[in-house]
Amino acid sequence: MNALLRPFLSLATQRIAESPALATVILKCRTHSQCQIQELPGKREFPRTMKMSGWQIHSYGDLDEVQFSDNIRIPQVKLGTEVMVRVKAASINPIDVAMIGGYGATLLNMMRKMDLEFPLVVGRDFVGEVVYRGIGAPKFPRIGDTVWGVLPPYKQGCHSQYIVIDSSLIMPKPKALGDLEASGILYSGLTAWSGLFLSGNLGNLCGLLRGASANRKRVLILGASGGVGTMAVQIAKNEDAQVFVTAAGDASDMLSKLGADCVIDYRDENFLQGIHSNGPYDIILDCAGYGPKFASTIECNFDNYVTFSSPLLRNMDSYGLISGTVRNAISLIEDNSRIVSQKSRGIVKWGYFAPLRQGMEYLKKLAEREKLKCIVDTVYGFNDAIEAYQRVKDGHMRGKIILDLS
Repeated sequence: MNALLRPFLSLATQRIAESPALATVILKCRTHSQCQIQELPGKREFPRTMKMSGWQIHSYGDLDEVQFSDNIRIPQVKLGTEVMVRVKAASINPIDVAMIGGYGATLLNMMRKMDLEFPLVVGRDFVGEVVYRGIGAPKFPRIGDTVWGVLPPYKQGCHSQYIVIDSSLIMPKPKALGDLEASGILYSGLTAWSGLFLSGNLGNLCGLLRGASANRKRVLILGASGGVGTMAVQIAKNEDAQVFVTAAGDASDMLSKLGADCVIDYRDENFLQGIHSNGPYDIILDCAGYGPKFASTIECNFDNYVTFSSPLLRNMDSYGLISGTVRNAISLIEDNSRIVSQKSRGIVKWGYFAPLRQGMEYLKKLAEREKLKCIVDTVYGFNDAIEAYQRVKDGHMRGKIILDLS
């Protein structure tokens, strides 16, 4: 073997030997197109065949498109800042079920660049163990560390045994949280954080400065009993806001314990009157899927109506990137024009999941202070993923659906 390669192979072997989780690693030698497999004695956790199990789709459609496979190629660490993680637990979010049906494919395929669209694995947030790290990764994470992280929608998801992720999108798992609970926080939490701070102007520099009050703002959260809603209640309460929520009556006790000051039963015939009589609001956060048009039915004043049910990705799916972008601008103007004639009613905005480091830091601080927890609706085994997807599709969860891969 070329003597120039020996120091690099020696370094690679040393780095791999740090891991209690790795059993084999392929070290490719371009000289004579040889490929050497180097095995660490006694380590059997990492598959000898370099294959893993996971749930994936090969075309968009209903849940019958989701197939289990134990012959998926383990992803490769391609960049120095990336790490490989063995997934212990992952949540299932409504976006996962929507993506199985092709939601957002037009924009997400453009963002994937050279990555293949299919086969596609969904799943955004997780807890896992670092089993390999790129040579350019920072001191954290170390091999063997338990981390929580979140994957952008254009990346392959975490409903598989192993994932590769940039080290900027993982953090140490908060010690106050178990693996299952922690795995359900980041996607919903970052969505709620983005809606409240980035779109809703809750204040306090995205919540990063403690002691900077949000001036006792009045926040109404529509559909507060789901994953995003329960996160939004806790975040708003942490910012000393007065929190009003809508949910089914049987979720009232749970939401009051999370910090809601007033629970309005959306099944009540006087539901809208309950919203109006408690107004005005600084922020109305739509986590219920009512959409932008619902803002025009609210007869009290508000500053910001933020909905996560925007037409942005659907317009692009239907009309293409350019025409869809134009359509989005028209839609946003139309959304606000409906309430222009209603003086001082407010502004309609679209909210989004934002995988930003500052949001992750905010959520981690809350969790470490035991001010943020994940309400878990149901935990499913990895082999029962289809049933878990169906539970999310059916809706009306009380918190999050979790997949246990341990």
